[in-house]
Amino acid sequence: MVMKRYPKELKQKVVAALYELDNSGDATPGAIAKIARDNEINANVVYQWNSERKASANSASDKINKIKAVVDTAAMNEHELGSWLRSNGVLAVDLEEWRNTLESALDNKSAANRAHQAELDKERKARVRIEAELRRKEKALAEAAALLVLQKKVREIWGEEGDV
Repeated sequence: MVMKRYPKELKQKVVAALYELDNSGDATPGAIAKIARDNEINANVVYQWNSERKASANSASDKINKIKAVVDTAAMNEHELGSWLRSNGVLAVDLEEWRNTLESALDNKSAANRAHQAELDKERKARVRIEAELRRKEKALAEAAALLVLQKKVREIWGEEGDV
């Protein structure tokens, strides 16, 4: 059996309709099948897209919940932490893994930030050096122009060197 491929725009349109269906609260038992019929798509495909959409939403909220758990438990003593772990059904090993993952992610960002800052400093120094060189050349050019003007005035006043 050959699987039919649907355009990305159509999938985005259908997924947007599924989001609207969730937000409106009008989710009747045949609502997803109606969306499939309206867009001339197999209903199983729309159900699959809906499952993928929900899974990606759950993974994002799951990450947020893990970060929240790490932050909430950071200041707890051992007794409070044990109580929190039992009430939320989380293993201490998992919480420690989440904490380590979060810390390493923050360390990686700060290392990348330091590298970016070093690059900015390097470019800033190069810009300052180039601006100083430009000022020096502008002064030299102004001096040369002044000398040419003076030389022209000397020739006008005293005449050409060959006239004397």
